[in-house]
Amino acid sequence: MRLGVVADVHGNAAALRAVLTDGARLGVDRWWALGDLVLFGPRPVEVVEALLALPQVDFVRGNTDRYVVTGEQPPPHATASDAVGDLGLVERFGFMSAQIGWTRGALCQAGYLEWLETLPDDQRLDLTDGTRLLGVHASPGADDGPGIDTFSSDEQLSRLLARCDADLVVGGHTHYATDRSVGPTRALNPGSVGLPRRYVGASWMLIDDDDRETQIQHRRAPFDIGEVTADLYARRYPNAAFIEAILNRTHPFAH
Repeated sequence: MRLGVVADVHGNAAALRAVLTDGARLGVDRWWALGDLVLFGPRPVEVVEALLALPQVDFVRGNTDRYVVTGEQPPPHATASDAVGDLGLVERFGFMSAQIGWTRGALCQAGYLEWLETLPDDQRLDLTDGTRLLGVHASPGADDGPGIDTFSSDEQLSRLLARCDADLVVGGHTHYATDRSVGPTRALNPGSVGLPRRYVGASWMLIDDDDRETQIQHRRAPFDIGEVTADLYARRYPNAAFIEAILNRTHPFAH
């Protein structure tokens, strides 16, 4: 089995197409989509449809998927009252509300909002060599908060993965492509498909399962940033300039 793992597509259908094309060329026969599928990009419906069209795919809910369903927002602007008195937080709350509303409207019109609500917390798989694989969005039992990254201490990461009951844990959320070992557990992050950090190109992971050993490969697939940026403005996406800055690596989040 060749398992492709994607996370943090964020409504970027062009980046997802590049990844799926790369995966098809490599003979990927099963996919995991580990959350944050639709919010912050111009093509949430097309992302869902492309993933659902795969012959074998399993999903995990991300925190931004939950925001689209419930209208929640992350701290420090979780509610309108939290932002009162701070102009910066008021603006951020407004932009986030607009993006959630835009994405929810697109998914509702296409009939996918209820489907988004049904996504599970995790996925588990026993590989051929006996390796126990766990897929999450941020960490075991949580779709938000700290996640698997390259700069947390071994102690912090060990606490995050405590009692995970798995040999390999793969999660997205931080957008940092990661491969670390803490104690008996190997912690992996495929990076972000739609809003990559540090690297140019959509980031994803190939897990090659055979009788001898499990092989892990981080991959990057180039996509047309100009196409995505133009699409953001053409579709009147709220706060398009912010997403454009991340894609073009002029915003600190991209580094």
